Amino acid sequence: MSEATPITQYEVGMSTADVTPPVGGPLGGFAARARHGSTSVYHPLRAVATAIGDGERDIMIISVEWLGCYQLADRVRRAITQLTAIPASDIVLNASHTHCGPAVHETGRNSHGWLDDEYIDEAIGKIARAALRAYRHRNRCTISYALGHSDIATNRRLPDPDNPPLVFDAMLPNPDGPVDHDVPVLVFRSVGDDTPRGLLFGYACHPTSRSGLAIGGDYVSFAMDHVDEAFPNAQVAFLQGCGGDAKPRPADPNEDGFGFRTVEQVKEIGDELGAAVVAAVADARPVTGPIAIQSVVEVLHTEPATAEAVAEAAAAPEPFKQTWAEHWQARLDDDAEVQTAVPFEIQTLTIGSSLAMITMAGEMTAEHALRLKTDHGDAYDGVITLGYTGAMVGYVSVRRQFEEKGYEVLHANMWHLRSGRYLPETEDQIHARIASLLG
Repeated sequence: MSEATPITQYEVGMSTADVTPPVGGPLGGFAARARHGSTSVYHPLRAVATAIGDGERDIMIISVEWLGCYQLADRVRRAITQLTAIPASDIVLNASHTHCGPAVHETGRNSHGWLDDEYIDEAIGKIARAALRAYRHRNRCTISYALGHSDIATNRRLPDPDNPPLVFDAMLPNPDGPVDHDVPVLVFRSVGDDTPRGLLFGYACHPTSRSGLAIGGDYVSFAMDHVDEAFPNAQVAFLQGCGGDAKPRPADPNEDGFGFRTVEQVKEIGDELGAAVVAAVADARPVTGPIAIQSVVEVLHTEPATAEAVAEAAAAPEPFKQTWAEHWQARLDDDAEVQTAVPFEIQTLTIGSSLAMITMAGEMTAEHALRLKTDHGDAYDGVITLGYTGAMVGYVSVRRQFEEKGYEVLHANMWHLRSGRYLPETEDQIHARIASLLG
């Protein structure tokens, strides 16, 4: 961008809501918590609404410290549209994917025996009202973009040397595996005032450094706290990237596994990420041009279940594999139609040639992000890649990982009772559709 390029002014507003669930409710994220409610709060949870307009187009970005929006995505969007008139297709819903937050996925009714529907209703109302506040109280702002770096994330798919090309079923540190260490940052400043009034930042890594029954947002909450303290006049929001196969690095580098951190140790890595955001702000460059957003639902397909796969799963010791086998054996016995289609939402949000934000409704592995940045980095000054958006469908891996199997490729789909792995061409299908949306 040349120095003569005029600075574009936008209408920007942000608003934050507390969406911490009541203690005692079901937690999402780890199967071992089934039938156990939360016992305390180690950090409140936030939802942040960011409204951005250029005079022609208004968009809304929601960041919420939940595991995902899942089947609630349509309800959240309808509530926001009712209050702001922003179309559902122009609303981005991104979840931080904390594993210490409320269970909101419908499957929680089976694993926990209940969902806190009263909390869910109240939280959706809070999110919608935050969106209305952000929309009503927008100010003339400039937008700038910066790119920081953090090495918190570690790949968790370790190759099994005794069974190539498979990875270990257990999630183990793989220091040589692909990760996305980028820390994208958007800075909103009031026109005529250099003080940051709002910041959106992202990272690609599972918030799974904590276990137990205490409510909190993992490293994400503490990273936002750190940025809040550095910029007390700004509201702050976090966006989760393509970290489906990444976990926070082990607290003890001498351990073979990831383990779990104390709250104090979680704060340390949160502060580390927050410091990377603060450092990047100084190098932020202007974002200019009109806003455009497109949304489409791409239909992905899984492999059909086979008698051989069902028999193998039925003989496995893991209960979730046995459950999958029972489910599909019944369908094979009944000669029922096998449903392999999985609706998958993609959004592309662009601001001129300055920025492209690409959102995908899955736990996308890191190589999706790395490919997208390579493919589209010449067309845009910055490319932000997000997973965990909209009606999340679970893990979506890249072609290279297909034969490695493991949790992200196969076992997660078994948890969802899907017929099998996504087809090998799924990666190319997704990326071709994104390329078409970006023109």
